[in-house]
Amino acid sequence: MTQADSTRRTGAVVVAWKQVRITFEAVHSLLKLDSPVGIIVCVVQEWDPEDALALRAVLPEGSLVVELRENLGFARAANLGIGTAISAGADWVLLLNNDAVVDPRCVGRCLEETYPIGRIAVVGPAVAFMDQPELLWYAGGSHSNLFAYTRHPGLRADSGAPAPTGDTDYVPGCCALISAAAWLELGPYREDFFLYYEDAEWCARAREAGWRCRYVGEVLCWHAVSVSAGRRGSIGLTSTQAYYLARNPLRFAIETRQLGRRLTRLAGIIFVWGSYNAVRVVRSRSRAVARAYLLGLRDALTGRMGKWNP
Repeated sequence: MTQADSTRRTGAVVVAWKQVRITFEAVHSLLKLDSPVGIIVCVVQEWDPEDALALRAVLPEGSLVVELRENLGFARAANLGIGTAISAGADWVLLLNNDAVVDPRCVGRCLEETYPIGRIAVVGPAVAFMDQPELLWYAGGSHSNLFAYTRHPGLRADSGAPAPTGDTDYVPGCCALISAAAWLELGPYREDFFLYYEDAEWCARAREAGWRCRYVGEVLCWHAVSVSAGRRGSIGLTSTQAYYLARNPLRFAIETRQLGRRLTRLAGIIFVWGSYNAVRVVRSRSRAVARAYLLGLRDALTGRMGKWNP
């Protein structure tokens, strides 16, 4: 156990929507951590009671399974779990998608990054595709303050040589060790986003408030990618992804208070982010995906947020 481990109380949160089998895989990876977490909170949405009971049976004493009868969205479920872990005394909370698993060293290594550096809001490791572990999914995130769009610079690069450790613009909620102090100061994820971009928006708030986001240049997590959207391992667009990825970044740009920055962000989302996603829509060869993207743009303009009901 490192000095960082011994001075920080940790918790973990797993967010699941259906997908029982892979959720157990995520939890089992947490049970193998070299630096065990004090509490595991599993927020499960639309699960059968017997599955939730089976999950409780494998969790250590003091852990919790929070059952939600309907899908309230990733952001709200994550907020519920993180808030619960912090209330139980956690100083740092590992947020983990249920379609991801972590290396036993993950929490300890991320904590090491927080020890010598002040004002760290969140730390995340390099993440590889679960079904293609030789390829990176995340190796630091870019979120343009001027133009508002996000990107993963190392996407599909060699996982054997991720970018070196350093500050980053944002850490995805797939695998993020979050500071309780930052969470309490900044507030939770935006629940009206429901799904996607809530992590980028939260990290933008953190950086504006003087906090730092940190990336660990080691693959310590493997992510199945797009399981909740029904296309495991794919970086192509589904209707669900198209809707939220159209709506939420545009809404973020629209709500920017400073006029000049609002205009540059709108330009970035419409022309750069929009062009990128237009190509993805065309490649999908799906009218449903195109329609969802257009509806997302419409709802961003009208302020219609929350869960999309196609």
